[in-house]
Amino acid sequence: MKNIIEKKSFLKNVSAKYSLLFCLLVPLCFFQFFVYGKSFLVHDGLNEHTAFLAFYGQWLRHIVSNIFHGNFSIPTFSFSLGFGADVVSTLNWFCLGDPLNLFSVFVPKEGAYVLFVILAILRLYLMGIAFIIFCRKKTFFNSSVVFGALAYSFCGYAIFIGVRHPYFLNPMIYFPLLCLGIDFILEKKSPLLFIITVFISCACNYYFFYMLSIFVFIYAIVRFFFVEKSYGNSKKLNAFIKVFLKTVGFYFIGVALASFIFLPNIYGFLTASRTTEKIIVPLLYDINYYANLFFSPSAPSSFGSYGNLGFAAPILLFVVFLFTQKDSVSRQLKIFLLIGFLFFLIPFLAHVTNGFNYITNRWSFAFALPACVSFVHIFPKFCSASKKDLKLPMIIIAVHSFIILAACFFDKNIRQQYFVCYAFSLLFLFFSYILLKKNKNAFLQKFICISIFLGIIINSNIRFSPYGLNYLEKYTSFGSYEKNLNANTDFEIKKLSDKYFFRYDEEGKFTANNSAIFGTSGTNYYYSISDIHLMQLYEELCLATTNNMRCSSLNRRSALQKLFAVKYFVLPTKTEYIPEYMTFVKEFDTYAGKKKLYRLNNSLPFAVPYKNVLYADKNFENLNPIEKQELFLAAAVVYDEKSKIKNEENEIKLNSKILHKSISFIENNDVKIEDNKITTKKKNSTFEIDFAGEEDSDSRKELYLLFKNFYYTTDNEEHVKPKITFVADSGKKESFSFELTSSNDSMGHNRMPCFGLQDCESGKFFVTLENKGVYEFDEISVFALDISEKDKKFNSRYNDEISSLTFAENKISLETSLKEREFVRFSMPYSKGWKIFIDGRETKSYRCDIAFIGTFVESGNHSVVLKYSTPFLNIGLVVSLLGLIILIVLCFCQKSRRKKNE
Repeated sequence: MKNIIEKKSFLKNVSAKYSLLFCLLVPLCFFQFFVYGKSFLVHDGLNEHTAFLAFYGQWLRHIVSNIFHGNFSIPTFSFSLGFGADVVSTLNWFCLGDPLNLFSVFVPKEGAYVLFVILAILRLYLMGIAFIIFCRKKTFFNSSVVFGALAYSFCGYAIFIGVRHPYFLNPMIYFPLLCLGIDFILEKKSPLLFIITVFISCACNYYFFYMLSIFVFIYAIVRFFFVEKSYGNSKKLNAFIKVFLKTVGFYFIGVALASFIFLPNIYGFLTASRTTEKIIVPLLYDINYYANLFFSPSAPSSFGSYGNLGFAAPILLFVVFLFTQKDSVSRQLKIFLLIGFLFFLIPFLAHVTNGFNYITNRWSFAFALPACVSFVHIFPKFCSASKKDLKLPMIIIAVHSFIILAACFFDKNIRQQYFVCYAFSLLFLFFSYILLKKNKNAFLQKFICISIFLGIIINSNIRFSPYGLNYLEKYTSFGSYEKNLNANTDFEIKKLSDKYFFRYDEEGKFTANNSAIFGTSGTNYYYSISDIHLMQLYEELCLATTNNMRCSSLNRRSALQKLFAVKYFVLPTKTEYIPEYMTFVKEFDTYAGKKKLYRLNNSLPFAVPYKNVLYADKNFENLNPIEKQELFLAAAVVYDEKSKIKNEENEIKLNSKILHKSISFIENNDVKIEDNKITTKKKNSTFEIDFAGEEDSDSRKELYLLFKNFYYTTDNEEHVKPKITFVADSGKKESFSFELTSSNDSMGHNRMPCFGLQDCESGKFFVTLENKGVYEFDEISVFALDISEKDKKFNSRYNDEISSLTFAENKISLETSLKEREFVRFSMPYSKGWKIFIDGRETKSYRCDIAFIGTFVESGNHSVVLKYSTPFLNIGLVVSLLGLIILIVLCFCQKSRRKKNE
């Protein structure tokens, strides 16, 4: 009983001090946001985090409203997410599963930004509380725990990522609790903390749960071999196997509890575009990476992707001093730190922690725990150590700081990033030595704590200051979320009186995911899990952007706009391009500037029947991008179903013309073109492409310029942003700019911008390349597509064949009246979650046109219903229920065992 009271007193005392100091640190670390008028939102925060937090709140309120009205169905598919996506697998990356985000149910979309900021700060606070709870079972000095918790909450990783991607902080909350749960299991105490934390972290985000699992596994193995009192020296292998199996069992109980979220998300991840990336893993990083790593322990600068240390200056000295100690706890901490350091050194380990995907150090949150626990553990020993014991650690830190300060005198960028941090480190070292020399141990303890506090403030302000790393530059202006919410394209789209389903396409959209907030359907989106077939479509049609998780408009391509059931097109007013196959509707203001709204004259509906059905064979694969997109409007191209298609394959005449035989590249003094290589001698160099088309052409055609496998080779990390201007013989100009991926990326090297309807007898393209260096390409071609015949057919079809199209929760209904058996394509991504019923009987669904879903419908009048269920959701619910039953049984067994022992 006395022990319990002492622990409660410890928690109350330490938590109160921590809370007070945390409240002081927050304004001192982030005041520059207010000074410079910045919000807590970077581009991702405005595009993703606040948008999905607002959507999540509306989604939860809708579910609650359904329940109050006796409807217990949960809408798990939304057409406001990209071209239509699963809610569970899309939102888990950002908010769904995180208990803290449940507060969004009480907050309207207007308050999403305020909630975002509050939750970001709350996560920072909870990190320290989790650290304190982990330390409460140790005999640590109270003040050291308080300041160790502050160092943990405001470490370099947390400051870097805390308000940029707040959910990246969640693993720093769960990691100490998981490790404490492992300790309880090893000490033969209740596994409940471990199971519940596994459940929450697994449900919260499977990506970080994977990383947590790796490091908790390492922690468990190291800890086992140091818990000698429980297991002794004999039969340790048998004991290890027994404890290992028991711990794995508890782990899977937690995973089972989370399966209702976990299983659908694993399926979503395995069918997402991120799993297709081709990664080259080097044996070692380049020398700049290791130099930045050497410079980073006491400074906020990053090294590599998401690599961050940035601890307050005293922490590094305490970590070095730890390596001179030989007690059991010190030995364990040294092992953890050395393992973490090894993960920083070897790219393959970063590759492993990121799910064998691209190389990133997002796992570096795990290094903060042993580093800060080292400070807490070694604090009393440091304060009572002799000058002889501290001589070597102090010399090491002094030499390290002097090397960095010396480098600061030779490089302005290094000076901005590191000078203040390491000057403070030397000052801390000097005064610590003076206090040690005078045996002022009590004052030394206070001085160290104050130095931790000041070190956090210094690192935070260097990170954000325009005179330091200028990280503030990445953040949007204060009020950007509210201004965007009050004046945007989606707000105007909602005013339109169209009662039928449609999408809108917008060029130069400021925020990609506004549709999620307003419930509209657009072609722009940006999120972390994107449908793999959509990415294949973008790549094959040369629409892929610099990111395989987004779509940024359809590049003015009328065929794709029809394919995606686009009815309205939005352009910035300053854009000179005028789409001739559309009707101007109105001009309106948005936060990003004035916009022009057009209505397509011949848009296609959501469901389209096709008489012609082909299958995706080698002949189809060999078509160029223009031919493929044109073919999709004339026929349904079905995948992997050749033997079951009864329709005869009719030869389909395609109207697209390739003009590359008449193309010529015009060099100049700044640009040399030879053997599919373009060499520019200065920035913003321009070269000319001339072409000759058909002299006897009696109609204007859509003009395209294809860049195939085009990338910048001088810098493998650099993205290329060509600007292209087409000049017709009449003098008319059309401009288009876009971004291509770097040569290290596995996709996005192919783009094919459209320059609208043009007289294609001849013309010139002027291509401006912003970077000096060498560019390589496989092909640059000019295409012309006659869309006049297609438009005539569009005007006469589809009016009477599809009717009574209605959308409900997880359900789409329509009526068909066909003269013959046809294939009906629906303008939404293919998913195994959709089941199609014709007249009440389930029929097979097919993937068609690379990314879409459709089915065959017989002639006559039929009722077609599509029903959606999140893949593996029902299985996950059953597994979660079984996990709950096992947990209840386990709790009863443990309770009975405790009573028996008593």
